[in-house]
Amino acid sequence: MSCKLTLSDEAQRTIEDQIQWYEADEKHGGADLADRWLDKLEAALTKLATAPHRHGLALENGRWHPELEIRQMQFRPWKSGVGWRVLFVIDEKQRIVTVLQVRHERRRWLFEAEDD
Repeated sequence: MSCKLTLSDEAQRTIEDQIQWYEADEKHGGADLADRWLDKLEAALTKLATAPHRHGLALENGRWHPELEIRQMQFRPWKSGVGWRVLFVIDEKQRIVTVLQVRHERRRWLFEAEDD
């Protein structure tokens, strides 16, 4: 089932923040690293849109926006190190996958308080 892919404002903002973070770190790659990360993310999102059901439910499912079935795709652009969790929902009728958030794996779950 191939779907149209959309990004929420929050997902778009998170992606832009990550790009800016990479660009600011000239010591570790700067703009080149940002471009490579974005290319890999775009490729992963294209794959997500072609087969969204192959990804399982996120831990946030039923806890954060309980009216939605929230799924997650693991995104690991580098061979080593941590990655990101791409949280998304599927609109079956309209065949749209909406990315809600792109979260670094080390961030708290969305249902946890920031000060826990």
